[in-house]
Amino acid sequence: MIPATLIRQFGVLRLKSTHLKETFESLAWRQPMTVLAAFAWAGIAIDRFATITMAAWTVLLLLCVVAMTGTAWLPRGRAKGLAVVCLCMVVMSSFALRHATSIANYRSATVLHVLTEQPQPMIMVGIVDRPARLQKDAITDGGNLGAAAGMGRSGYQTILQVSIETIRIRFDQVPFSGRAMVRVDGDCSDLLPGDRVKVFGQIALFRSPTNPGERDIREWAKRSNLHCVFDVDRPDDVLSASDDDVESPPPTDSTGLWMSGQRVVAQLAASARDSILQQITPDQQGLALALLLGQRDLLDRSTSESLLVTGTAHLLSVSGLHLGILLVLARITGGLLRLPLRGQLLLLGAVTMFYVAITGGRPPVLRAAILLATLVLSTAMARPNHSINSLSLAGILLALWMPSAIFGVGMQLSFLAVATLLSCGRPRGRGLTAASQSVAVEDNFDELARKSYGRWRRYATVATQSIATALWYSGCVSVITLPIVWQQFHVVSPVSVFVNVVLSPMMAFALTAGVATVIAGWTFTPIAIIPGWICSKILVAMQSVIEIANSMPAGHVWLPSPSWGLVCAYYLVLLAIIACYPIGRRTYLVTAWSLVWFVAAWWTATTPSPLPHDTYEATFVDVGHGTATVLRPNQSDVWLYDCGWMGNLNRSSRKIDDVLWSIGVTKIAGVVISHADADHFNALPGLARRFQIGCIVTPPEMLDGEGATLAHVREVIREHDIPIYEIDRDLSLGDVEGFDGEHSWFANVEVLHPPRQRLDANDNANSLVLRINCAKRCLLLPGDLEPPGTAVLTSTPRPPPGGVMMAPHHGSLHMDADAVLQWARPRETVVSGGKRAAKVAVTEMLSAAGGGVHVTSKEGAVRVRIPLNGDLEIRTWAGSPW
Repeated sequence: MIPATLIRQFGVLRLKSTHLKETFESLAWRQPMTVLAAFAWAGIAIDRFATITMAAWTVLLLLCVVAMTGTAWLPRGRAKGLAVVCLCMVVMSSFALRHATSIANYRSATVLHVLTEQPQPMIMVGIVDRPARLQKDAITDGGNLGAAAGMGRSGYQTILQVSIETIRIRFDQVPFSGRAMVRVDGDCSDLLPGDRVKVFGQIALFRSPTNPGERDIREWAKRSNLHCVFDVDRPDDVLSASDDDVESPPPTDSTGLWMSGQRVVAQLAASARDSILQQITPDQQGLALALLLGQRDLLDRSTSESLLVTGTAHLLSVSGLHLGILLVLARITGGLLRLPLRGQLLLLGAVTMFYVAITGGRPPVLRAAILLATLVLSTAMARPNHSINSLSLAGILLALWMPSAIFGVGMQLSFLAVATLLSCGRPRGRGLTAASQSVAVEDNFDELARKSYGRWRRYATVATQSIATALWYSGCVSVITLPIVWQQFHVVSPVSVFVNVVLSPMMAFALTAGVATVIAGWTFTPIAIIPGWICSKILVAMQSVIEIANSMPAGHVWLPSPSWGLVCAYYLVLLAIIACYPIGRRTYLVTAWSLVWFVAAWWTATTPSPLPHDTYEATFVDVGHGTATVLRPNQSDVWLYDCGWMGNLNRSSRKIDDVLWSIGVTKIAGVVISHADADHFNALPGLARRFQIGCIVTPPEMLDGEGATLAHVREVIREHDIPIYEIDRDLSLGDVEGFDGEHSWFANVEVLHPPRQRLDANDNANSLVLRINCAKRCLLLPGDLEPPGTAVLTSTPRPPPGGVMMAPHHGSLHMDADAVLQWARPRETVVSGGKRAAKVAVTEMLSAAGGGVHVTSKEGAVRVRIPLNGDLEIRTWAGSPW
């Protein structure tokens, strides 16, 4: 006999499944677009992450169509639910097939089959098919302008997207298909879509990640339909190409019409940009372009980071909020002109199309335009409009047009924020229940009481309620978008809840003044001075608020990111709560779930990655020509030996941040700086902003040198109150006065160079050389040691053979390699360097003694593990990601 408990459990499960079925069918009929959008996005996601062929999707689509047709012969009660399921499956398989087709088209580009990730000189002919973007140079942004000029850089870069027609193979221009992102060091922003160009430079495929935690730029390139990158040193290497330079078929009518439209859009956007640049003060031009046109390319790096950490970057990303403000202005204008309803609707449509055009058709603006279109249609047809259904329709149309875009963080945050704003109203009772009637009666009494207040008290009450409502919506959006923001940008910003409320009205006035500036600049330029001045002053105030919020203690926290699995789990549970519980209980359940999830995500993200017991780990980060070595004597302690790379004039630490966050690091025990070359320490300011640094260890008088970079580093060290310890061959860290002794692992570290008395030579010759003893082997870190420091080092007792050595001076051919190799006798040599280190001559020189050679610029980050038994484990990130 079947136990009674099993029968009861089966009955409970059956009731729950029946309830879920009824809930799904009810949702499908009340919000059909929401259900269809969910299945459309699910189909794209399944095709992205599962290995399902296009043939399989086609068969599934046909079967679902046949099944849906067959429901016509079923009883009405059963046919209804089955038809809904079949329709959802049809949508899912259709959008999966659409995504699979777009990926197949992307991979069919012939240029993918002839290029590699190694740049090679090339002559390319193609057609510019997108408006040019002028941005601040990624290298010189935030750096010393004199140094930038010395490097031959103008401070600006032009980004072009070019449809490839031919590339040079030997002596012939050979036809190829594909699209290239052309980066020109200089201003070529006068090029327009439709212009045929011949460019001279270096071409390569987008590079795969070379360090743990690094974002895969190839995914962004795939979403943008770009296949390769073409670097051009100067604007003179971009020439206009005549039709005689290439034999290509004439463009079709549709292609020509599309290109003409793009050309007009580019001209309008350039004209609007020029109007802003002429009237807005130089310090606020970047903010103004970002606010009005979504062109964030002229924002300097420090401002961009301040926007990120304060959670206000979305205010300067053109979105539905911007379009909504413009439409309110258009609606007021239509009312003042006494336009009829149809005329006002036409005016709103014209403003929408114009703004979508000059902002480049970004997904957030398109989403807002679709929402507006549904609202206008419902108004014109006197039909009810459901905002969530309209948002879902926008999601369906955008996924149909650009299926890969749903994996972009911008599109995800845009839809998520709007859906939250539409759904997070304060819970109210519904229906004629006793509770709802009591709430209504209480609200009526409150309204009567407010009417009896004095005028100023009424104003204060309205203001208080408005601020409370704004804080509520801002808090809801911040909480719901937190998992994606944290996962993508490694930052949690509690201050964003408050600063967004302060900035939103200021942004509305600045946007209004900015639009007036553009319109006045097109009609009568002298009038544009007034709105331009107003816009500049408001932007100054906004920038001040952002900087204050950026400097607030505990206003933001940099953290390792949670896994994608945790992020997906958060939103799946969130959807289950919304689908299964009434509005009144959702707020409490979502709040409780968000708190539980945050604690779990924080604990898992900040737990250091496992390290076998009694194992020493050293990771040589691929930073190009520079040095950054992450040292882990145990699972909880992390040290850095050097932190910088050549060309890092903006003092970024991004390359090192990714590696540290990938192993769950929030605190660096100490940073050892070998010598005073900038490519060994210029990332320290960025590290100090993101991590807690226990101490700085340097050779004697290293920080006393001259130069803007050293001066900035000294200022950062004072600002963050980081203790500095100087050591040399005769004074180890354990003997330094004031050292707290917490880092006992340094007892296994020997300082081999420099001597107490500084050598009469350059900084390289006085590099701090460390020998780290690991069981039967040792790890040698010599910085940029070169003669005469090399002779001093080789005169000291030899280390045991068979260890690991970092090549001095990035594998330079002038470092007296024979003497160092014969003295150290390493089993493996790691070269932390860029293009020069990848030369065959370097590998031959360092392998002459029979040891292995690993170059970070060729193999990516190199991880060395030395366990207690002395066995060596060496893995490279590019070859076999760990």
